[in-house]
Amino acid sequence: MTNGRFENERSLQGMLQEIKNEIKEFVRTRFEIFKQEMQEKLSAYKAAMPMAIAGALFIATAWFLITGAIVAAIALALGWPLAFLIVGFAYFILGAAAGWFAYKEVTSHPMKPERTLQVLKQDQVWIEQEAKSA
Repeated sequence: MTNGRFENERSLQGMLQEIKNEIKEFVRTRFEIFKQEMQEKLSAYKAAMPMAIAGALFIATAWFLITGAIVAAIALALGWPLAFLIVGFAYFILGAAAGWFAYKEVTSHPMKPERTLQVLKQDQVWIEQEAKSA
């Protein structure tokens, strides 16, 4: 009787150890999926960052040039201020375009880990089905 009890305890300990290892592997796999997905999303943000910086610089340059052109236009009435306006608007258009492209790049890759959430939802459904069948 004690021999049978001892064998049952060992098999129970073995089962618990196996469950523990499976849970560890489950969590590790989900974490790797999450980590990989977030690295992909961050790479998209890193790619968009130079465009966003360029856009901000062009818009700042446009602001200074347009301001200089307005001041010069008021001071001189006509002449070289037209050049400031042309260059200022050109920089503004370039900055707005760069900013728009950066915005589109960032919004096309939201930070929400879609794939990880999908896998976790599938896991939830699987666990619920296993619980119902048990």
